[in-house]
Amino acid sequence: MKKIALRTLQLSFIVLLFLLPVSASSATSRTRTLNSKFEIVWTQDAYLPRRTITNLGLKSPQDSVFDANDHLFIADKDNARIIQYDTTSDKVVQIIKHPLMRTPTGITLAAEGDIYVADPAAALVLRFSKDGQLIESFGRPTTASFGDTTYKPMKIAVDNRRNMYILSEGVYNGIIQLSNSGEFLGYFTSNRVRLSFTQMLQDIFYTDEQKALLLGRVPTTFTNVFIDNKGIVYTTTMGTNMHGLKKHNTAGQDMFANQYTWGPSDLIDMATDSRGIIYAASKSGLIFVYTTDGQYIFSFGSSYADFDIAGLFSSISSISVDSNGKLWVLDSDKSFIQSFAPTEYSEQIYTALDYFNQGEYEKATGIWQEVLRLNQMSVLAHNGIGMNYMYTQQYDKAMFHFEIAGNRYYYSQAFWEVRNDWLQSNLGTVLFGLILISFILAVTRKFRRKHDILKPVRKLIHRIRSIKIVEDVLFVFTFLRHPIDAFYDLKKGRKGSMAGALTIFVIFFTIFIWYMLGKGFIYQWIAIEDVDMQSVIIGFFSIIFLSVLCNYLVSSINDGEGSFTQLIKMVAYSLGPIMIIYIMVIGLSYILTFNEMFLLDTLQQAAILWTGVNLYLGVQETHNYTVRESIKSIVLTMVFILVIAVVLLIVVIMTEQVTLFFEAIIKEVIRNVTN
Repeated sequence: MKKIALRTLQLSFIVLLFLLPVSASSATSRTRTLNSKFEIVWTQDAYLPRRTITNLGLKSPQDSVFDANDHLFIADKDNARIIQYDTTSDKVVQIIKHPLMRTPTGITLAAEGDIYVADPAAALVLRFSKDGQLIESFGRPTTASFGDTTYKPMKIAVDNRRNMYILSEGVYNGIIQLSNSGEFLGYFTSNRVRLSFTQMLQDIFYTDEQKALLLGRVPTTFTNVFIDNKGIVYTTTMGTNMHGLKKHNTAGQDMFANQYTWGPSDLIDMATDSRGIIYAASKSGLIFVYTTDGQYIFSFGSSYADFDIAGLFSSISSISVDSNGKLWVLDSDKSFIQSFAPTEYSEQIYTALDYFNQGEYEKATGIWQEVLRLNQMSVLAHNGIGMNYMYTQQYDKAMFHFEIAGNRYYYSQAFWEVRNDWLQSNLGTVLFGLILISFILAVTRKFRRKHDILKPVRKLIHRIRSIKIVEDVLFVFTFLRHPIDAFYDLKKGRKGSMAGALTIFVIFFTIFIWYMLGKGFIYQWIAIEDVDMQSVIIGFFSIIFLSVLCNYLVSSINDGEGSFTQLIKMVAYSLGPIMIIYIMVIGLSYILTFNEMFLLDTLQQAAILWTGVNLYLGVQETHNYTVRESIKSIVLTMVFILVIAVVLLIVVIMTEQVTLFFEAIIKEVIRNVTN
């Protein structure tokens, strides 16, 4: 099944918040989400800043994690300590220090409450008890399989068996996995090497000797690792806005690999709550929220480093979520903690998602309806309602909501079920009707021949076909069966006309617009409101005119026999295949799902190929060229078109610059005169 790749999106974030003192609250944190066209739009506030904590004396805090009592453990790097902060009472419970601890940058908690600290300067992972006593430390593995790999633990996560997952500075092999005794178990997972366009070209054209001289290509490193309460491992990676967040299975494979969990390219940390909602933070100050299966919900926050504004950051280093769903975010540059509280809008969304995951589809639909009262065009709500109807086999209703949400993938699945039900219910009737009609036609054949009851219809059709312009237009169908003979008749003027050719161009343009804007929802990616019809009309006919003109100029210097008007007719009458197949594609787009997309792709490729063959034969016959001369003429025509397009582009740009220049002069003169 062919899934839809969402288009690569560019984010532009603007916020308007209020300046707040220490422990201040109530500012606006603008929230963004996606609309049905996969564009970023503003929506209701999902989170609002609550408390800004600056009185803990932090210096470049790097990581944080919550325990079951809503105590926030903070890796305070430059102070070389761990702070246990009670977010409920706003008190420091304990401060953990130790001579071995030098620059703690990662922290996590084991199931029994032990505290694990990653310290790159000390090249150790330190394990402390609940009361801050050092239990043991884990240095560089001594096993031969570890080799000379760098061991500077930056981040750490621990599973239920107290196996450690360590991100080490400068290690490209992946996440170092140690047993609870410190034995090296291997690398849990690693990122793929992503080649640039230049590197791809090097792989194609360089020799083995040249490739050997290139610098080694290494994958991007992870920025953080996290294990949720179910033992699932998550990672964040910088350098990509499509796969920066990963959810790994037990084999280390990314469960989000087949979809785009898009976000900023500087993800630095993530966390999950008890419902499986995923929160990811970027270094620049953006917070993204995803469902448990990686679907983007919304995002909020921004970077505004020059001012102290609640909800804005200079450089995020960590994000954590408490038992009440509040987010606690560390700013490493300004060394403060900012909390965010969910609004009713976000809580309803999470509740609906939770009901859906529990199989309570009716309850989930009711909650999504409440969300729609807040935002009638919420893509998330319509998708949620559509999924609930899918699982309760109400496919017609699911299609309605998926269409509003612009979700063609699941709309296709629901449509497949509706189509299947219709076929099962009506296929017998349709077959019986066809058999009955065939039987009636066979029985009445002699009667119909004797009385010729269709004679008036044939006379009417004959009269219509006898009209000169109609006859000239219908001549286009001859090119489908006998293109060479048809081009010869067209060149000699026996059949076809300039009026017929111009009419065909108009018909083709109409079919093209219909094809562009009139396909079924599953295959219709362009909205009519997004089309600049004036540009389409000018572009369409300009390309045709430019093609004819360039071929005429090329043939004039290569002894071509065709005139300008003959070339116009030749191009027009060559378009028969693409017009017919486009109409077929439009019709089939209403009855096919994504599973049958290959049929439409094949038809469209056949249309282009068939029309291309017609154009080649037309050039050959019109100019009386050989095969070689025809190919040369077509190639030179394409080169001429490209050259003219570049020249026109330069002229347009220069004209705009000159216009702006004189406009600036006139404004300056007016300004001086009025002053």
